[in-house]
Amino acid sequence: MHLAEGVLPLGQALAWCGLAAPALVWSVAGERVARRADPSAATLSAGATSLLFAATLLPLPVPVIGATSHICLTPVLSVVLGVRRVVWPTFFVLLLQALFFAHGGITTLGVNTLTLGVIGPLVTLALRPVLKNFGASGLGAACALGGLAVYVADALVLAMALADAAAPQTTFVSVVLGFAPVQVPLALLEGVASAALLRVLLRRRPDLLPAHSRSLDPALPVSRPSALLALLVLFGGAGCNYSGIDGTVFGATAEAAGRPSQASWIDFSQGELGLAMSIVVLFSLGSVAGRTWERLNADRNSPAR
Repeated sequence: MHLAEGVLPLGQALAWCGLAAPALVWSVAGERVARRADPSAATLSAGATSLLFAATLLPLPVPVIGATSHICLTPVLSVVLGVRRVVWPTFFVLLLQALFFAHGGITTLGVNTLTLGVIGPLVTLALRPVLKNFGASGLGAACALGGLAVYVADALVLAMALADAAAPQTTFVSVVLGFAPVQVPLALLEGVASAALLRVLLRRRPDLLPAHSRSLDPALPVSRPSALLALLVLFGGAGCNYSGIDGTVFGATAEAAGRPSQASWIDFSQGELGLAMSIVVLFSLGSVAGRTWERLNADRNSPAR
């Protein structure tokens, strides 16, 4: 979901940023409302941001294909927090990744925020009424499809960006066919992980879920041996040697059309300062995640008022 610097014409990049700006303002305002209504909302939001940062930065290998990619996580977060409270954490995470880890870019920050923070969650919530009768497993399937929708939206954006060099439908089909062998298995993993997270919340902390999700049937989980075997077959291997589809599919398509990716306008990922800042960012978000877990457990164990 990281479209790189330079793959979009400047006019289109600015237009996407213009569309993302009101969504970001709407999200920040919604977060303030949520925190005024419930002070514990800040704790949950902080933990979600840390989890989102890790999930969208960690490359997951698919040895059958020989490539890596990321899960999205915003679909399941939208089920828990709502779309409005997902947009600004998505923007913040993508900004950190662009500045300190050379993932994405500043000019593509707007479109990356929209695809990951708005389109994926909206697709998930649109499918929720259809699949909610299947309990947590149905919502997990909706999250998987929401994750796929992020990459389909990226393919559409790239097809429009390269329309002057190739027919948009040709670019779209080639990009979809390029990422599908990697992203479809990862979407399945995201669906399983999302369903597992929802089951845990339903059984242990249903108060963290919106009212319309608290009555869901957790459903029977997949047996641990079969799930472990599937993960070993799918993800076992030396994934560190694989290339990510952000570059091999999105980047290669743009380069073939004469618009190669560029170094980010603002990039702190290089040198000792960049390494130090990266460590600080990772340590800080890890601390936030740990503190969130501690507070949520404390809230659970505290006596009812």
